[in-house]
Amino acid sequence: MVRKPAACKAAAKKVTAPAAVVTITPAELKSFGHGDALHRGFSFTRFWWSGPGPREGIEGYVHKKARPGDDPEFGLAAKGEVLLSSAAPGVYANLSFLLENFDKSLPQYVRNAMVQVKIVLPQGEAWHVGYERVRGFARAHFARRFPVILFAHIPAVASLDGYGNHVHCIVLSRPLDTNGFGGACPRLCSDIGYEEAMEAWQAWLAAEEITA
Repeated sequence: MVRKPAACKAAAKKVTAPAAVVTITPAELKSFGHGDALHRGFSFTRFWWSGPGPREGIEGYVHKKARPGDDPEFGLAAKGEVLLSSAAPGVYANLSFLLENFDKSLPQYVRNAMVQVKIVLPQGEAWHVGYERVRGFARAHFARRFPVILFAHIPAVASLDGYGNHVHCIVLSRPLDTNGFGGACPRLCSDIGYEEAMEAWQAWLAAEEITA
């Protein structure tokens, strides 16, 4: 019988400890909003990424606005569309394509993701009239540079009582032209961007009253 050297026996008993697993915390999509205290029916919320970890992207958030309810037939927003500048390639009018490419091409060091303006529609007026008013404002103020996603939430369409008819204007933080997405705009995603948007909306309403 051949005996193994003592060194071999010790080596055979040695157990290699498993490598430590490093868990990276995903980045969080945070938001800060200005309510409608200064101008009734107009609120402004900006969204940014917090943390260096991987990002889920904004697609999930936007699709929740497209389908605010769970009902397979009545859960959809009453109306939704994408507004683009005249220089943006038409393929970006497809919502899925727009969001996928925005998320893929947003550098990790860029924090600003989007802003969202919520505008409440007047009671006693057909909702499509208010929607077109908001649409015209969004095209004039935001869509000359930035992609804008509109969703109309009209509870009565689904036979529901809700917070009233309103339109969400989701404005992506980066301008889009023939060369694709540009850099994120800090001015849009700031208090200055909020003040400029609110003043533009007030001017839009005033101009409508003058021409009516």
